Amino acid sequence: MKTLAEKQIFTYDDITSLPEGNYEIIDGERHDMTPTGFEHGKFEWKLAKLLDRYLKDKGNISVGEVGILISKKPLRIRAADVVYISKEKSPEEPKGILEIPPDLIIEIISESNTAWEITDKVKDYLSIGVERIILIDPQTQTVSLYQKGKKEAIIYNFEEEVALLEGLSVKMKELLS
Repeated sequence: MKTLAEKQIFTYDDITSLPEGNYEIIDGERHDMTPTGFEHGKFEWKLAKLLDRYLKDKGNISVGEVGILISKKPLRIRAADVVYISKEKSPEEPKGILEIPPDLIIEIISESNTAWEITDKVKDYLSIGVERIILIDPQTQTVSLYQKGKKEAIIYNFEEEVALLEGLSVKMKELLS
């Protein structure tokens, strides 16, 4: 039996046998995530539906804390709310933890998220070459867009159009109505 002092450290060799659940692996350690609320799930569903309608067969979309490999040593796996990966990057539908960077990651910020947690997550996504990261904050009704190779985020309010991908823009206020 393990004591509280004995933390389980996961390595890349464990990637195919990780236990079920909502958590991330940060430097080998499991960090459990708080369950999200209804509004969060509604955002995920509506965004995935919009992306699916627009993208048709150009790639694959997934929701619900999709595991994304950030580093093998130490093992670092992030969990994303909405992920799109083009068929150019992944001709076959991905299985398991994503080991190639998605084209788009959308995160819906929960009340339990701290600013440093979100910043750390964005830095991880950018470090592996994710093209676009969109943070949606329902509490402040703002959207932050981070892009590969750009030094600054672009901040929008829910009334403004945000380009999710080239050729696909949406006003969050309209998406929720």
